[in-house]
Amino acid sequence: MDFLTPVGVVVAALAVVGGFWLEGGHIAVLFQWQSACIVLGGTLGAIMIQNPWMRFAEGFKLLGWVFSSPKPVDRKNLANLLEWGNMARQGGMLALESVNTKQIGDFAGRGLQLLANGLPAPVIDDALRRELDAYERNQIAAAKIWQQAGGYAPTFGIVGAVLGLIQITSNISNPSELGKGISIAFVSTLYGVGVANVIFLPVYGKIKSLVDNELRYRKLYLDGILSISRKESSSTIEARLLGDIRQRANEKLV
Repeated sequence: MDFLTPVGVVVAALAVVGGFWLEGGHIAVLFQWQSACIVLGGTLGAIMIQNPWMRFAEGFKLLGWVFSSPKPVDRKNLANLLEWGNMARQGGMLALESVNTKQIGDFAGRGLQLLANGLPAPVIDDALRRELDAYERNQIAAAKIWQQAGGYAPTFGIVGAVLGLIQITSNISNPSELGKGISIAFVSTLYGVGVANVIFLPVYGKIKSLVDNELRYRKLYLDGILSISRKESSSTIEARLLGDIRQRANEKLV
């Protein structure tokens, strides 16, 4: 589990609230349920309009990824592939049916099944790459609902500010109501900008980076499975995949 995400949210929230308090503000003023209703409700409705139900639901499912760590793309994965290659050379492709891929993932499991079925490398390559492309399109599209939310939230913050100003003008002769309207106007703007930049946009960035990492992880196994299908030697597989591991480690740092 990645504890940096919740810690980051807390740090950002404390920075805003603490800074307001240090300037002499009353923290209770920042808690306005009317403003939260306008910003969060309006943002939710907007992304529901923009997306079909399945994508909307998948985007919320991906929210759990924010608290997870990326899968390692390292020599341990390479060791798995070298072991599978040795099994295939010693016992034939059918020997790969006995491999337990529960801890590795369904993608690698499907690749091994295609190997065990005796399919040629071009067929395996085509089938798995199509699956990778579909995975990338679907996951990125689902993750983008949080990017959309980051765009809508500040706009609904402005909507809340306008509604607050309307309340001010409609109660211009009633000074006791003016403060409430002014409070709603400014706090709504704060909520819109705050949740967009502290929650929605960082959530999108984190999910996208995890999807990219999952693609690197799957492509490593794809390259290894194709090498096994071509009956390459262990040294050839190792040399090829070590290059992949270094390249993808560098991509991760960019």
